[in-house]
This record gives sequence, structure tokens and C-alpha cells, in this order.
Amino acid sequence: MATNVKYYCMAFLKDGTPSVRTFASTKSVENNDEKYITDLKNKVMSMANNEEISIVDIINSEEYNLYINGDGTNTYVRDMETGKPKIYVAPDPTQEELKTQALANLESEYNAQKEGFKKDLDTANLAGNTEAIKSIQEEFMAFNKAYEEAKNEILKDE
Repeated sequence: MATNVKYYCMAFLKDGTPSVRTFASTKSVENNDEKYITDLKNKVMSMANNEEISIVDIINSEEYNLYINGDGTNTYVRDMETGKPKIYVAPDPTQEELKTQALANLESEYNAQKEGFKKDLDTANLAGNTEAIKSIQEEFMAFNKAYEEAKNEILKDE
């Protein structure tokens, strides 16, 4: 993204995620105007709305574009050791997140299968087929038992 702005003042969270930002005066930054820079950083900090800001810094437009737009393939965060942009790598999901996802998948599968049982039962009822009704009911009971066992297996470490 082309811009005529050379410098920005940007706040970063402790994990390096970019937060609030504003333009910085090229002349003031290049002349190292300490009062201007301090006031600008304080302004950005006040814009943060209670976010836990780790650092506020002056960055150039190339870094700004990486933080905001990425490089077309990757997104970027601040490397809190070097102060430079680095490719964001999502953390591995926690055990709790994995359990939540597994439960959601199980629930979705259960609901889809249950709808199938309902349709089959309705069809058997309409046809007056008592053997099919009994068979569907037995299958549904076994299905419910398997669902509960699978759910308990997912939840067993809690």
C-alpha cells in the first residue's frame, strides 16, 4: 500500500500484536524531537482504551505495512526482543480448546444423526410398520449410549 507517510507511532500488546496507532511527523522524528516523540507516545497510550500495552514505538512505513497488511501470505507481530516485525505463528491449541472443539464436532454429528432417526421413525409410523419402529427405537437407544460414552471420553480428564 503506497503512502506518503514515512513514520507512525504504534502501540503493541505484550505478545507483539499491533494495537492503536497514529501518524508521526517526519520532520519531528528525523530531528529526534524528544518532546514531540514523548507526547506522541503518550497520546497513543491514551488511545489504547485499557488494553494492556507493552510498548509504544515509532516505526517506519515499511514496518507499519507489514503489521497492518502483512506481505500477502503472512501476518506479522512485533518481535519483542528485536523490535522488528516477525511472522505470526499461531500457538498450539490448549487442551481445553481441543476438548471444546471435539465436543462441538460430536454434538454436530449427533444432531445430524438424530434428525435421520426422526425421519426414519416418521416414515415407519406413517407406514404403520411396527417392526421398523421398534428397530429404529433400538438403534436410537444404542446410538444415544454411544454418544454419551464418546462425550464422557472427551470429558474424562476434567
